[in-house]
Amino acid sequence: MKKIFSNNWPLVLIVLLSGLVVWPLFVSGYFSHHDNLQVIRIFEMRKCFVDLQIPCRWVPDMGFGNGYPLFNFYGPLAYYLGAVVSFLVGYIGAAKVLFLLPLILGGVGMYFLAKEIFGKIPGVISGVLYLFAPYRALDAYVRGAVGESFALAIIPFVFLFTLRLVKEKSRKNFLLATISTFLLFVSHNIMTLLFTPPIIVWIVFWLYKEKWKGFKLPFISLILAFGLASFFVLPAFFEKGLVQTDALIRAELDFRAQYVKVSQLFVDRSWNYGGSQPKASDTISYQIGWPMWWLVVASLFVTFFSKRKKKLALFSLLILFFSFSVFMTHNRSAPIWELIKILAYVQFPWRFLSIAVFSASLVGGYLVSFFDGKSLIIVSTGLVVITVLLNWQYFRPEHFYYGLTDTEILSGQNFVDQQKGALLDYLPKTALEPRELAPKDPYVASGSATITNFVNKSGSWEFKVKAEEESTVEVPVFDFPGWKVFVNGEEFPHAHENILGRIGVDLPVGEFEVSGKFTNTPIRNLGNTITLVSIVLVAIYAKNRKIFI
Repeated sequence: MKKIFSNNWPLVLIVLLSGLVVWPLFVSGYFSHHDNLQVIRIFEMRKCFVDLQIPCRWVPDMGFGNGYPLFNFYGPLAYYLGAVVSFLVGYIGAAKVLFLLPLILGGVGMYFLAKEIFGKIPGVISGVLYLFAPYRALDAYVRGAVGESFALAIIPFVFLFTLRLVKEKSRKNFLLATISTFLLFVSHNIMTLLFTPPIIVWIVFWLYKEKWKGFKLPFISLILAFGLASFFVLPAFFEKGLVQTDALIRAELDFRAQYVKVSQLFVDRSWNYGGSQPKASDTISYQIGWPMWWLVVASLFVTFFSKRKKKLALFSLLILFFSFSVFMTHNRSAPIWELIKILAYVQFPWRFLSIAVFSASLVGGYLVSFFDGKSLIIVSTGLVVITVLLNWQYFRPEHFYYGLTDTEILSGQNFVDQQKGALLDYLPKTALEPRELAPKDPYVASGSATITNFVNKSGSWEFKVKAEEESTVEVPVFDFPGWKVFVNGEEFPHAHENILGRIGVDLPVGEFEVSGKFTNTPIRNLGNTITLVSIVLVAIYAKNRKIFI
């Protein structure tokens, strides 16, 4: 036992220090944060499991009760996990797990990455810096950005395993690099967009250092990770024109209104729980963090004046990552934002702080690697203490909802509030914004008919109808490419030219069994097929490494 602890004490230390950032998750009930839809997303994903809608794309209760294609566009990784965990600990418990895991794993991943490059004790410093980065507290306890938190926890592992793969072309490293990159791709669209270029630069950098030996394997890993994620990535990109994407860049989400000041990045340490309003006094925090940016500045001096020019190229790369990411938060970067149109969907320039805190954490480990002996112990201990003291207080919510239960959060007005949350984000192009909750049952828009036995599932619905005269029945489900309607088992035409864009069915006189099924479009089928093929290739490679060499 003593030997095990001696070999793994840095990991034990980081896990223990994690208690200071995750303790609110052990308070009874739930807590406040901006994105208060975590529970309903888990609830909807679990419905997909029960209804065997895999991969999950359509959710029936959101969209103000009309349903919409949430997981066709929104990173599903955390919610697949949350749905599984909910069977064990309930919905609120599962939501807390989704907050807890990335907070801990981020520090652990950064420790292993920095340890791989700089050594054990520098790895501890990098891990602690990343663990206590204010931006990660902002994601968890202010914004409630679960998907982004997962991405930030996965990214150190992506950099670690791609580095190992470049250095050692083993089956294990290939599989770990591929799987970790795949997890990033399905965790959060914007973090994938921001970090993919640095990942590619990272791979090229280490290939150059290794004299381009086995250069194809890391890129095959990257391509295969994309293949595994194609079930989500391809529809999310190519079908974005099917939803009202303009809502994602509406006035308050326009990047032009969200640039931050230099003082907000480096000096201002105020901490508020309101929205993002960079010009207001009570806006959320945009700080890089103390002592995170101090160490970046200190590393420049140490590198310049030190006689030991160790890992200078790597240090330069990390400083480039840091400098560029900080620059992209400021209005001086406006020409780049205007030129690269897809950046508009990043919404907030300050999201580049994710790259800043990632690179600053590694730079902290780099700086500590200049010390040895007693000075290494003293400096490292001091940095751990300072980092904790300066930042642990950020890791707490504004309010606790003591004793809140699953039943309470998933019923009454609480549930209705979640149903209408983020309503405009993925509203179908053919739909209008509803002003009230959708009716629970289909209704007769014209004619005379009696409707019974309505059942609305995650990817299907059905009811019986007796039409006394020609009637138009409207189903309280938004129409969207993929929905097919069947009458008495035969595919039947439908329309959405009603006031809100719901599915409408024109029926003659008679008795009918009407049903709807959410099916795949060609691009969804293509994505699913590529994912299945990629799974097969990964399985083959797991048994026979030679296929990619």
